[in-house]
Amino acid sequence: MVNQTINRHINAKLSELYLRFSDRYLASYTEVFQDDDPPCRINEFGIIDEERYDHENGILIIAKETDGWSNEDYASGLLFRGWMKDITYNGLHDHARRHPIMWYNMARWVSFVADPEQQIDKLADLYPIAEIGRVAYTNMNKVRGGSQSGMQYWQMATMDISGEILREEIAILQPKIIVCCGTYREFIHHIPHYSGIVIDMPHPGARKNKLDMLRTLASQLLPKLSNR
Repeated sequence: MVNQTINRHINAKLSELYLRFSDRYLASYTEVFQDDDPPCRINEFGIIDEERYDHENGILIIAKETDGWSNEDYASGLLFRGWMKDITYNGLHDHARRHPIMWYNMARWVSFVADPEQQIDKLADLYPIAEIGRVAYTNMNKVRGGSQSGMQYWQMATMDISGEILREEIAILQPKIIVCCGTYREFIHHIPHYSGIVIDMPHPGARKNKLDMLRTLASQLLPKLSNR
């Protein structure tokens, strides 16, 4: 069920969370990434489209980090949540267009999680980018990374403050299904005994066959749904 009032409330609580942690997180980020000119705040995640998210059957995507955000973007309020919503309505643009495989794979995964009765061989040939509007989304690195994920990312993603934020995000969202996109190790580092459904997927931009990745998703999701 979609309830826009509840979804707005959830996103408002997440915005408060990111504001509360911003100074502490930026201090850690600056130290780890040796960034002498950090942005004014951390990025903002949460429910991508409040008009399409079903909070009672919520899906949370946990990805790694997003490059391409300048200090000017942060200062002007160009943040991940709104940027991603625009993509789900208007298609890939900006630096997202440089990584279409990543976003199209993720959209297929979201589509299957939301409707696991689909035939994955047919889904593999679709490009349902709008499906990402049906989820909540966060990155382990809440600021930005580089073109490649390295030790700086791992150090940042496994710090105590990253775990604090992640646990609070999950407490606010209360998702029914979590899909870790190359972030399963980081997830269990911070939440080793999670009782809900967690799916361990590779990075959606990985050089893997799209149908094989959908099969991996189905092999994990379907048994867990049947046991729920």
